[in-house]
Amino acid sequence: MPSETSVMHSNRDHQNAGTLLGLPRMKGLLLCGGMLGVAGLVAWGSGFAVLLATQICVLWCFGLSYQLLFGRTGMLSFGHAVNFGLAAFATTHAVRWLGGPGGWPIYEILPLFGALAGMLCGLVLGYPVTRRSGVAFAMVTLGLGELVAACFLMFPGFFGGEAGITLQRTTVASALGLDYGRSANQLVLTSCWSLLVVGVILWLAQTPFGLAIVAVRENPQRIEYLGYRTASVRWASYLVASTLAGIAGSMSALTYEIVTVDSVSLHTSANVLLMTVIGGAQSVLGPLVGAVFLTVMQSVVSDWTRAWLFYYGFVFVIVVLEAPDGIMGLFGRPRGERSTRSSMTRASGYGLFAVLLVVFVETCYQLTLGEPTQLPGWQDLKPPELKAILLCSGALVAAAIVLWLRSREVQQ
Repeated sequence: MPSETSVMHSNRDHQNAGTLLGLPRMKGLLLCGGMLGVAGLVAWGSGFAVLLATQICVLWCFGLSYQLLFGRTGMLSFGHAVNFGLAAFATTHAVRWLGGPGGWPIYEILPLFGALAGMLCGLVLGYPVTRRSGVAFAMVTLGLGELVAACFLMFPGFFGGEAGITLQRTTVASALGLDYGRSANQLVLTSCWSLLVVGVILWLAQTPFGLAIVAVRENPQRIEYLGYRTASVRWASYLVASTLAGIAGSMSALTYEIVTVDSVSLHTSANVLLMTVIGGAQSVLGPLVGAVFLTVMQSVVSDWTRAWLFYYGFVFVIVVLEAPDGIMGLFGRPRGERSTRSSMTRASGYGLFAVLLVVFVETCYQLTLGEPTQLPGWQDLKPPELKAILLCSGALVAAAIVLWLRSREVQQ
């Protein structure tokens, strides 16, 4: 007889299979349509806003592929950027081959080349790595990512060496007669492909395959007893995730018109892991929230402070400790639980702690590097005043951490 826990998980997955954030499927589709409309409005805004929106769409698509692998199948990969990066390189070479006068007008379906490259990566690389699960799978994918990154200097004809390779997307004709030299048109195309990936993810959640990969995550021993080969199910999930990551890699190459070693690096694999966990690995909008957060940190906060990576890591730690289901998981909690006074008090405490932490970190950076921070009025402070602020804010931060640790001990 199935255990009570497995029945609860099965019922939960059946209820969530055709939903988006707990909303009915039709409302979820309307929400996606509204997002596409917002992307269209942004397309007529400034060039910087268009670039940010396009980057968010690419990262969202990439995060959705990782969500399928990690959130639903439970496979923690440290080399997911391999599928993303190799597809980007394949797309770049396809553009070079197909571009020029007399070429086919197939620009709108170029991400299919990335999907094909990602599928081939899933077939060739996915079979050996999915023979194992858990820590072994994570370590193998980590080694695989470093192995592929090392090939850049070994095969410069394909990878372009340390400088990477470039493309010009306008060399491929458009079937719709659009000028993709305009960033606005590229944004609309990228949004359409991202929503297509969302549709694939939502459709897979309702299929027997979608339920099988969740079952492998929840209870692999019982699935083996029922006659399924868990390694084959993991391989199939890896294959689909690799294909979707290939689409994201293709859109990245077309957006930035350059592909370098960073596309397959551990840094890219870590980014997709962090943004999926921060946004929420159980919702299709979780990777979107993570993509927005990562884009803002990389493109906006990085211009404001050199400590943006510190804040990025701080937010990740807090989310893992206090919201294991990510930011979107907070909205999935019962209304009564979300509106309790303790939750509001905790949020206020975290806000106050964040302010103290920013003051401490920015003051420390200003004293160490000699560069004035962007905090109002901090540029006019003298070193003795900065040291006094550093000591006071550091003491308050340390006291807050001690109180937080004690409160967690009491709760446990």
